[in-house]
Order: sequence, then C-alpha cells, then structure tokens
Amino acid sequence: MNPADYAIAIGAGVFTGFVCAVPVGPINVAIMEEGIHSGRTRALIIAVGALLMEMIYCVIAFGGFANLFEDPTLRATVELISFLAVTIFGIRYLMADTVTVQGKRARMIEQRLHPHTMFWTGFVRVLVNPNVLLFWIMISAVLLANGTLQPEWQSRMSCVAGAGLGIAAWFLLLVFGSARVRNRFSDRTLVRFSHVSGLLLLLLSVVIAVRLIGTVAQHSN
Repeated sequence: MNPADYAIAIGAGVFTGFVCAVPVGPINVAIMEEGIHSGRTRALIIAVGALLMEMIYCVIAFGGFANLFEDPTLRATVELISFLAVTIFGIRYLMADTVTVQGKRARMIEQRLHPHTMFWTGFVRVLVNPNVLLFWIMISAVLLANGTLQPEWQSRMSCVAGAGLGIAAWFLLLVFGSARVRNRFSDRTLVRFSHVSGLLLLLLSVVIAVRLIGTVAQHSN
C-alpha cells in the first residue's frame, strides 16, 4: 500500500464514521441530556464508552470481508443489497420527526446489564443497538466491493481508525454543543442533524448505484 491508499482509507472512515454517528438514537440522546443537565464531563465519559463499543463493532465488520469480492457476480449482488440498505437507512433518517430514546428490547437488555457508571452507560447503549453493527457491515461491504478499500489488513484497519476519528468528532460536537448552548439545544436539533445524515446516505446510495451499473456493464461485456 502507498500513502494515497492509506489516505483514501482514512478519509472514507472519517466520512462514514461521522455519518453513522449523527442519526437520532439512544446514545446521542444520552450525551445531549447529560451535556445539558450535568455538563461536559459526564457527557464526555458517556461518549468515550460509546466510542469504544463502536470501534469494537467496526473491527468485527471490517475484519470479515477481505476475500469475498473476487467474483463479479458476488460483488454486484453485495453492492445491490448495500444500495437498497443505504437507501432505506437514508429515507428512514430523512423522514425522522421524533427522537427515539430506546427500543423496548434494548431497554430490557440494558436493565439486565444495569450499567453503574456513565462510561458503561455509553458502552451498553451502543452494544444493545443492532443497527450499529448492521450499518458497519454494510459500509465495509460497500467500500471493499467498489475498491475504495484494499483487501489488505492495513487498509481495513486504517478505515477503522478513520471511522473512530469521525465518530469522535461528532461526539465532541454534541458534548460541547449541548453543554454550551443548553436551553437552545433541543430534541429538534437532533432531528435536523438526522435529516442531514439521511441526505448524505441518499447521496452515498447514488454513488453505489453508479458503481453498480458500471460493474454490471463490465460483467456483461
């Protein structure tokens, strides 16, 4: 791998990490509420716990798709599934009009694990959200299938590192933003951020669609 490959992998990770972290969800709500009511320190501790679990999911997702895309038919199939999934996520986030704190099943699991500190609250809230792992599996498949990432371990882990930077950037914005503006930082603000994330995902789905058309045309020839 040359320096350009590393830069592309890290850049792709930063972009997807930031987009993944923005949509309205339990961890964003927890960080925002702590930032507004208790200040930056407690919100930052929640964010650190959440970031650690996100990184674990990223490593799992990016570690399992190295050699699956040598066959053009399989690559096209994966890209089609990814296109549909990204489009669904994008529409879902774009149409969001309320803040979802936590699903019933996730809430039950969290109650059983009963985290006692802010760090473990952040960690567990990401752990019990299956959409996080699903999203990263989907993104890793897209990036490997379209050649943005190389199959080598260094490329995939560089993307994971970039994703960590992107997620951390969003969490820091949320921590300091909610603590600073307090009464002006509302649930509605999170919903607007979710709309932006949905729009970015729909743009990503267009890129995947263009790539998919090119893959199918190349295979037909």
